[in-house]
Amino acid sequence: MLIGHLSDLHLRDADDVLALERQLDLIAARHPAHLAVTGDLLDRWNPRLLERALDAFAARGLLAADRLTILHGNHDLASSGGHPRQRADLVRLALRFWDPPPLVHARRRRFYAAIERRAPGVGRPAPFVKRVSAGARIAVVDTVPVPWRPLRLGRGVVTVQHALGCLRPRQLEWLSAQRGDAPLIVLLHHYPLEAPQFRWTSSGLVRRIVGDVHVPMWIPERERERFWDAARAAAASLVLCGHVHRTRLDWKDGIGVGLNGQSGAEWAGRTIAYYEITPDGVRTETTTPASRSARRASAPRN
Repeated sequence: MLIGHLSDLHLRDADDVLALERQLDLIAARHPAHLAVTGDLLDRWNPRLLERALDAFAARGLLAADRLTILHGNHDLASSGGHPRQRADLVRLALRFWDPPPLVHARRRRFYAAIERRAPGVGRPAPFVKRVSAGARIAVVDTVPVPWRPLRLGRGVVTVQHALGCLRPRQLEWLSAQRGDAPLIVLLHHYPLEAPQFRWTSSGLVRRIVGDVHVPMWIPERERERFWDAARAAAASLVLCGHVHRTRLDWKDGIGVGLNGQSGAEWAGRTIAYYEITPDGVRTETTTPASRSARRASAPRN
């Protein structure tokens, strides 16, 4: 069974949609049993661009519940956007880096309603599970928090919390109760293993007033441990995620962890990941639209 994987496309404009279309042409030619998009399809909230992205999936026969699953990341519903390309991006990043939770919840409803109108079952608020014709079960867990407090201050450090992940107890209880004879693939946005954080060190007056700035990217350790308890209880075969803008295959307790957080990064080649699930484990292959070669790795079952 071959599973395709895109994550963190961070679409901002028509040029980014064209890049996505080139990726989807390659994916359609491989005919994977299913394609997972694990968050940050958009760089910031943009309903028109979401519709254009859905058009791109539909034009290649991928916009159907049996072929595609889309979940949101921390950028899809945000006002600020990510890495600035021009001065207006810097202003928006500084002034709109936090959105009040009622606004985020409203955007989440609109995000999934737009997908549901076009293709029921492709994406909806987590948790949910579906079975695809290839035989796999696709389970989705929401790891994006919606905090009232965007910053944490302490001892000369400002911690920006918008990139943190979370795992809600009720969703973990739901995951641990999943049972079935088909391979279970769990989709989430944040990486459920130890992850890095970004650090900015200021100087002079700025350092005295603000201090250092930390942006952690992880899910808290205790919540990660509970996730893996639930994944083991559900006999998960593969976990797919993004968020930290790296591409690799890890494993945890015999469960493959497919990380592909660079699908929209030009410097990384706009990566596409494929995973072949076999009784012996998981084999991965990473390609880019510009290359004919592929990097391969495997995660054996314990």
